[in-house]
Amino acid sequence: MSNKALQIVVLLSRTVSPEASLVLEAEQPLVEEKEFIINPPDAISLEEALQLKEKYGGRITVLMVSKKEGEKQLRTALAMGADQAVLIESNPNEDHPAHIAKKIQEYLQNIDYDVLLAGDFSTDGATSQVGPRVAALLDIPYFVKAIRIEQEEKHARIIRNADGDIETYRVPFPFLATIPQSLHVPRLPSLAGIMKAKKKPFRIIQLKDSRAKKTLSHYSYPQLNRKQIMLQGEIKDQVASLSKLLKS
Repeated sequence: MSNKALQIVVLLSRTVSPEASLVLEAEQPLVEEKEFIINPPDAISLEEALQLKEKYGGRITVLMVSKKEGEKQLRTALAMGADQAVLIESNPNEDHPAHIAKKIQEYLQNIDYDVLLAGDFSTDGATSQVGPRVAALLDIPYFVKAIRIEQEEKHARIIRNADGDIETYRVPFPFLATIPQSLHVPRLPSLAGIMKAKKKPFRIIQLKDSRAKKTLSHYSYPQLNRKQIMLQGEIKDQVASLSKLLKS
Protein backbone atom coordinates (compact mmCIF):
# COMPACT_ATOMS: atom_id res chain seq x y z
CA MET A 1 0.00 0.00 0.00
CA SER A 2 1.49 3.36 -1.06
CA ASN A 3 1.66 6.32 1.25
CA LYS A 4 -0.90 9.07 0.73
CA ALA A 5 0.08 12.67 0.10
CA LEU A 6 0.29 14.52 3.38
CA GLN A 7 -1.82 17.54 4.27
CA ILE A 8 0.57 19.58 6.41
CA VAL A 9 -0.30 22.72 8.36
CA VAL A 10 2.54 24.84 9.75
CA LEU A 11 1.72 27.25 12.58
CA LEU A 12 3.64 30.46 12.11
CA SER A 13 4.04 33.61 14.14
CA ARG A 14 5.93 36.79 13.56
CA THR A 15 8.44 38.43 15.82
CA VAL A 16 10.79 41.36 15.92
CA SER A 17 14.11 40.82 14.18
CA PRO A 18 17.00 40.43 16.64
CA GLU A 19 18.71 43.24 14.72
CA ALA A 20 15.84 45.68 15.31
CA SER A 21 16.15 48.69 17.58
CA LEU A 22 13.45 48.65 20.26
CA VAL A 23 12.45 51.87 21.99
CA LEU A 24 9.59 52.69 24.34
CA GLU A 25 7.25 55.56 23.62
CA ALA A 26 4.37 56.27 26.02
CA GLU A 27 5.12 52.92 27.72
CA GLN A 28 4.54 51.03 24.46
CA PRO A 29 7.15 49.35 22.23
CA LEU A 30 7.83 51.21 19.02
CA VAL A 31 9.12 48.98 16.22
CA GLU A 32 9.07 49.67 12.51
CA GLU A 33 6.97 47.20 10.53
CA LYS A 34 9.91 46.34 8.27
CA GLU A 35 11.75 44.90 11.29
CA PHE A 36 9.34 41.96 11.77
CA ILE A 37 10.28 38.48 10.55
CA ILE A 38 8.95 34.92 10.71
CA ASN A 39 9.65 33.60 14.20
CA PRO A 40 12.95 31.73 13.58
CA PRO A 41 11.90 28.44 15.28
CA ASP A 42 8.72 28.48 13.16
CA ALA A 43 10.82 28.88 10.01
CA ILE A 44 12.61 25.67 11.02
CA SER A 45 9.27 23.85 11.32
CA LEU A 46 8.39 25.10 7.83
CA GLU A 47 11.67 23.66 6.56
CA GLU A 48 10.68 20.30 8.09
CA ALA A 49 7.33 20.52 6.29
CA LEU A 50 9.04 21.26 2.97
CA GLN A 51 11.33 18.25 3.38
CA LEU A 52 8.36 16.01 4.25
CA LYS A 53 6.56 17.21 1.12
CA GLU A 54 9.64 16.54 -1.02
CA LYS A 55 9.84 13.00 0.38
CA TYR A 56 6.17 11.97 0.52
CA GLY A 57 4.29 14.54 -1.56
CA GLY A 58 1.43 16.62 -0.28
CA ARG A 59 0.35 20.18 0.34
CA ILE A 60 1.55 22.73 2.88
CA THR A 61 -0.67 25.37 4.46
CA VAL A 62 0.95 28.09 6.54
CA LEU A 63 -1.36 29.50 9.21
CA MET A 64 -0.88 32.61 11.33
CA VAL A 65 -2.95 34.49 13.91
CA SER A 66 -1.85 38.08 13.62
CA LYS A 67 -2.66 41.62 12.67
CA LYS A 68 -3.13 42.13 8.95
CA GLU A 69 0.54 43.11 8.72
CA GLY A 70 1.38 39.43 9.18
CA GLU A 71 0.62 39.01 5.48
CA LYS A 72 4.23 39.93 4.69
CA GLN A 73 5.65 37.03 6.71
CA LEU A 74 3.12 34.61 5.20
CA ARG A 75 4.12 35.76 1.71
CA THR A 76 7.71 34.95 2.64
CA ALA A 77 6.61 31.45 3.69
CA LEU A 78 4.87 31.00 0.33
CA ALA A 79 8.06 32.09 -1.43
CA MET A 80 9.98 29.47 0.58
CA GLY A 81 7.71 26.77 -0.86
CA ALA A 82 4.41 26.58 1.06
CA ASP A 83 1.34 26.06 -1.15
CA GLN A 84 -1.25 28.28 0.49
CA ALA A 85 -1.56 30.72 3.39
CA VAL A 86 -4.28 31.58 5.89
CA LEU A 87 -4.18 34.70 8.06
CA ILE A 88 -6.59 34.76 11.00
CA GLU A 89 -6.88 38.41 11.93
CA SER A 90 -6.50 39.37 15.57
CA ASN A 91 -6.16 42.52 17.62
CA PRO A 92 -3.59 43.43 20.30
CA ASN A 93 -5.86 42.11 23.08
CA GLU A 94 -5.77 38.61 21.58
CA ASP A 95 -2.04 37.90 21.63
CA HIS A 96 -2.12 35.58 24.64
CA PRO A 97 -1.27 31.94 23.74
CA ALA A 98 -4.73 30.83 24.93
CA HIS A 99 -6.50 33.15 22.47
CA ILE A 100 -4.18 32.27 19.62
CA ALA A 101 -4.59 28.52 20.21
CA LYS A 102 -8.38 28.83 20.38
CA LYS A 103 -8.58 30.64 17.05
CA ILE A 104 -6.31 28.06 15.42
CA GLN A 105 -8.43 25.23 16.83
CA GLU A 106 -11.65 26.82 15.54
CA TYR A 107 -10.20 27.01 12.06
CA LEU A 108 -8.59 23.56 11.99
CA GLN A 109 -11.64 21.70 13.27
CA ASN A 110 -13.35 22.41 9.94
CA ILE A 111 -10.60 21.24 7.57
CA ASP A 112 -8.74 18.01 6.83
CA TYR A 113 -5.10 17.75 7.87
CA ASP A 114 -2.59 15.03 8.71
CA VAL A 115 0.34 16.81 10.34
CA LEU A 116 0.54 20.01 12.36
CA LEU A 117 4.00 21.47 12.81
CA ALA A 118 5.05 24.30 15.10
CA GLY A 119 8.25 25.91 16.26
CA ASP A 120 9.77 24.87 19.57
CA PHE A 121 9.17 28.34 21.04
CA SER A 122 8.74 31.99 20.12
CA THR A 123 11.75 34.24 20.41
CA ASP A 124 9.71 37.11 21.84
CA GLY A 125 7.73 35.42 24.64
CA ALA A 126 9.52 32.03 24.78
CA THR A 127 6.32 30.43 26.14
CA SER A 128 6.30 27.22 24.03
CA GLN A 129 2.54 27.11 24.65
CA VAL A 130 0.65 27.55 21.38
CA GLY A 131 1.46 24.18 19.76
CA PRO A 132 0.61 21.99 22.78
CA ARG A 133 -2.50 24.10 23.52
CA VAL A 134 -3.76 23.59 19.97
CA ALA A 135 -3.22 19.83 20.20
CA ALA A 136 -5.05 19.69 23.54
CA LEU A 137 -8.02 21.64 22.14
CA LEU A 138 -8.17 19.35 19.08
CA ASP A 139 -7.67 16.25 21.26
CA ILE A 140 -4.84 14.90 19.11
CA PRO A 141 -1.44 13.53 20.22
CA TYR A 142 1.50 15.90 20.23
CA PHE A 143 5.25 15.49 20.48
CA VAL A 144 7.79 18.15 21.41
CA LYS A 145 11.29 18.27 19.94
CA ALA A 146 10.59 15.79 17.12
CA ILE A 147 13.86 15.20 15.28
CA ARG A 148 12.48 12.83 12.63
CA ILE A 149 9.04 12.20 11.13
CA GLU A 150 8.48 9.25 8.78
CA GLN A 151 5.28 8.18 7.08
CA GLU A 152 4.24 4.52 7.35
CA GLU A 153 0.98 4.07 5.43
CA LYS A 154 -1.74 5.21 7.86
CA HIS A 155 0.68 5.91 10.69
CA ALA A 156 3.72 8.05 11.36
CA ARG A 157 6.95 7.11 13.06
CA ILE A 158 8.19 9.93 15.25
CA ILE A 159 11.58 10.14 16.89
CA ARG A 160 12.05 12.80 19.55
CA ASN A 161 14.85 14.01 21.75
CA ALA A 162 13.72 13.83 25.37
CA ASP A 163 16.47 15.72 27.20
CA GLY A 164 19.18 13.51 25.74
CA ASP A 165 17.15 10.29 25.56
CA ILE A 166 15.89 9.24 22.11
CA GLU A 167 12.26 8.05 22.07
CA THR A 168 10.40 6.46 19.14
CA TYR A 169 6.61 6.48 18.70
CA ARG A 170 4.22 5.07 16.12
CA VAL A 171 1.02 7.14 15.97
CA PRO A 172 -2.01 7.53 13.69
CA PHE A 173 -2.74 10.73 11.82
CA PRO A 174 -3.40 13.52 12.68
CA PHE A 175 -0.86 14.68 15.24
CA LEU A 176 1.13 17.78 16.17
CA ALA A 177 4.89 18.00 16.50
CA THR A 178 7.17 20.83 17.51
CA ILE A 179 10.56 20.97 15.81
CA PRO A 180 13.74 21.79 17.76
CA GLN A 181 15.63 24.88 16.72
CA SER A 182 18.84 23.01 15.90
CA LEU A 183 17.31 20.54 13.42
CA HIS A 184 17.44 22.53 10.16
CA VAL A 185 18.71 25.66 8.50
CA PRO A 186 15.67 27.20 6.75
CA ARG A 187 16.03 27.69 3.01
CA LEU A 188 15.94 31.21 1.59
CA PRO A 189 13.22 32.27 -0.86
CA SER A 190 14.41 32.17 -4.46
CA LEU A 191 13.48 34.78 -7.05
CA ALA A 192 11.27 32.21 -8.77
CA GLY A 193 9.66 31.38 -5.42
CA ILE A 194 8.93 35.05 -4.76
CA MET A 195 7.24 35.40 -8.16
CA LYS A 196 5.19 32.21 -7.67
CA ALA A 197 4.12 33.33 -4.19
CA LYS A 198 2.13 36.20 -5.70
CA LYS A 199 -0.20 33.71 -7.41
CA LYS A 200 -0.64 31.22 -4.57
CA PRO A 201 -3.92 31.04 -2.58
CA PHE A 202 -4.05 33.49 0.32
CA ARG A 203 -7.02 33.80 2.67
CA ILE A 204 -7.68 36.41 5.35
CA ILE A 205 -10.41 35.41 7.79
CA GLN A 206 -11.87 36.63 11.07
CA LEU A 207 -12.93 34.41 13.95
CA LYS A 208 -14.51 35.55 17.18
CA ASP A 209 -13.14 34.41 20.53
CA SER A 210 -15.63 34.56 23.38
CA ARG A 211 -12.94 34.33 26.03
CA ALA A 212 -12.25 37.27 28.30
CA LYS A 213 -9.50 39.44 26.89
CA LYS A 214 -6.19 39.86 28.71
CA THR A 215 -4.70 43.30 28.34
CA LEU A 216 -1.05 44.20 28.79
CA SER A 217 -1.13 47.60 30.45
CA HIS A 218 2.37 48.85 29.67
CA TYR A 219 6.01 48.06 29.08
CA SER A 220 8.93 49.44 31.05
CA TYR A 221 12.70 49.25 31.08
CA PRO A 222 14.33 47.26 33.92
CA GLN A 223 15.20 49.44 36.87
CA LEU A 224 18.85 49.24 37.87
CA ASN A 225 19.26 50.26 41.51
CA ARG A 226 22.70 48.87 42.16
CA LYS A 227 25.04 50.90 44.31
CA GLN A 228 28.67 51.20 43.33
CA ILE A 229 30.92 51.07 46.38
CA MET A 230 34.68 51.31 46.10
CA LEU A 231 36.58 49.48 48.82
CA GLN A 232 39.65 51.36 49.95
CA GLY A 233 42.59 50.81 52.25
CA GLU A 234 44.73 47.77 52.90
CA ILE A 235 43.57 44.33 51.73
CA LYS A 236 42.60 43.28 55.26
CA ASP A 237 40.54 46.47 55.63
CA GLN A 238 38.81 45.84 52.28
CA VAL A 239 38.00 42.26 53.31
CA ALA A 240 36.55 43.46 56.59
CA SER A 241 34.47 46.11 54.80
CA LEU A 242 33.22 43.58 52.23
CA SER A 243 32.25 41.13 54.97
CA LYS A 244 30.31 43.84 56.74
CA LEU A 245 28.50 44.83 53.53
CA LEU A 246 27.52 41.24 52.74
CA LYS A 247 26.06 40.79 56.21
CA SER A 248 24.10 44.02 56.15
